Amino acid sequence: MRLERLRPRLVPGPLGLSMEMCTHLIPAEWEDNGVRKDVLYVLRRDVQVRGLGRAAGLLLPGHPNPARIAAIDEVEQMRVTAESKDGACRLDLGGTLSGQWPRTSVFSNGRHLMHILGNNADGFLVFDEHGHGALIELEAHPELAEPLDVLQQSSSLFDGGVIPKGAAQPDASVVLRNLVCVWTPRGNVLRASQRKAVAKENGEGLREPSPA
Repeated sequence: MRLERLRPRLVPGPLGLSMEMCTHLIPAEWEDNGVRKDVLYVLRRDVQVRGLGRAAGLLLPGHPNPARIAAIDEVEQMRVTAESKDGACRLDLGGTLSGQWPRTSVFSNGRHLMHILGNNADGFLVFDEHGHGALIELEAHPELAEPLDVLQQSSSLFDGGVIPKGAAQPDASVVLRNLVCVWTPRGNVLRASQRKAVAKENGEGLREPSPA
């Protein structure tokens, strides 16, 4: 994603920072006293190092990793490539804009997807491996989610290095433009007494976290 005029609430827009960022998120939901809650876990975040771009990345939860990010944004097609300087993350995603929503997607339509991304009054909660989080609010409309007919896609995080190979399957890709994003730091969003999850292997050879 490309963020422009990134700044605290009272700072004028022209003084804001700009940056490119590639973020891998894992959505989850649970019930707390009968109330459903949504959260997005920041698996990894890579930031284009350009001027003050790294400083902008530090404002969001999750450890920012320096990377080279390139985006080709044309009228009918889009391509994004990213390669982290530590070599742990390589991403290549590209395709052409399509007017049809993928029938195989777990999301029924753009409205469903935008709801998962926090297009509601409460926004969504994002946290990192240290338990630090922020509340993110997106001012967007479902019609802004343009389906992308993917022609090429690859991510080193899904080849078995971080996510077990075969545990995740491509679903849908959308292009979102001109969004207004507001985030509010929430400090430590996990209980201090919670034990850190330790990965183990299940009967199928896939790694999964142990109960906290």
